[in-house]
Amino acid sequence: MKRPNHKFEKYWYAGITAFLVLAAALAVWMVFANLHVLGGVLSAVNSALFPIYIGIIIAYLLSPLVNKAEKFIFIPLIRKFVKKDKKTKEIARGFSVAFVLLAAILIIFCLAMMVVPEVVNSISSLISNLPGYYQNLLVWGEDIFKSNPKLTGLFQTYSKVIYEKLLLWLQNIILPNSTRVLNMLTDGVVNAVNVLVNVFIGLIVSIYLMSSKENFCALGKRLMYTVLSYKRVNAILEVLSETHTIFAKFISGKIVDSLIVGVLTFIIMSIAGIPYTILISVIIGVTNIIPFFGQYIGIVPSAILVFIANPVKGVIFLVLIIILMQFDGNILGPKILGDSIGLKSFWILFSILFFGSLFGLLGMICAVPVFAIIYRMTKRWSAGRLARKKMPTETEFYCHPEELEEEDWE
Repeated sequence: MKRPNHKFEKYWYAGITAFLVLAAALAVWMVFANLHVLGGVLSAVNSALFPIYIGIIIAYLLSPLVNKAEKFIFIPLIRKFVKKDKKTKEIARGFSVAFVLLAAILIIFCLAMMVVPEVVNSISSLISNLPGYYQNLLVWGEDIFKSNPKLTGLFQTYSKVIYEKLLLWLQNIILPNSTRVLNMLTDGVVNAVNVLVNVFIGLIVSIYLMSSKENFCALGKRLMYTVLSYKRVNAILEVLSETHTIFAKFISGKIVDSLIVGVLTFIIMSIAGIPYTILISVIIGVTNIIPFFGQYIGIVPSAILVFIANPVKGVIFLVLIIILMQFDGNILGPKILGDSIGLKSFWILFSILFFGSLFGLLGMICAVPVFAIIYRMTKRWSAGRLARKKMPTETEFYCHPEELEEEDWE
């Protein structure tokens, strides 16, 4: 295209700028006008990539175990027969991946076979006995509040509401889903073919990822160095490394912590003779994965179940579970997780509320490590900016900003 004369050059560039702005505005308008189409495309892409997501999650969770098995079991064993280091590592990696994956599948299947039937039986027994428990609860409440008719009426009203909602929840949601899981484990899975196919493909993807994880990481680094500057890539890699450290410590630590809490709940409740011990232990263990709110989410329905079955046992359950949660929050949890998060209680609460409202249960589980990363990056960015201005980076200096004077650090 021929360059315009200097006299008209500014009008030329102004016209090009206006054209580009209008084109961009038109493109944005078309996107918003066809959001339903875009949503359908994104949904289809997300469904197609779902097995990949499963594979990435499996590989991420099992990779530390693969590294341990490779380093301490298979490399020393195979080195006795194969002398070449490269060949030894390749064979050891294959055996490690197969060993860890098969062990994980076997453990999960055995736990499911032990726990799920008992949970389903507990739910069925609870539903059949619930009317009798409700009548006993009414008698107990009327006896307690017999001197105050107003409190008796309130107790009857609210206990009826809780009873009806609990019965509907158990009959319409919990029992059908638990029965479906039990059928999948025992009878084979005609109604869950898609789930099994996705999981099977995810397992295959995880095998490839765990077997060649160094190569995939190298490809990613090569692409970043191709597009970005050396300094920028190193900064990104540092952030990714820190992100991996936080997520790995938090997720693995939280799973171990929740498993221990579930087992301790089962032991303590069995000794105390609390009804529906396995069901309650599963609820407490699973909900404990959610930081901060998880304990309360598990305790409330469990306490209601025990209290309806036996009010005295319900009080005992609350005392024991509160003691256990204090032990977990002050001793067990910090011992396992350490200082991998480094967030104050307010920020933990804020992150769970914020990400939970946006992404639901998954957001609540991942909220703390995600926000910890954002918090650290923001703090590091702020410290860098303040250092360039020759200002203090410690937060304590800004408790009384009116006392700070410009000449103190210029």
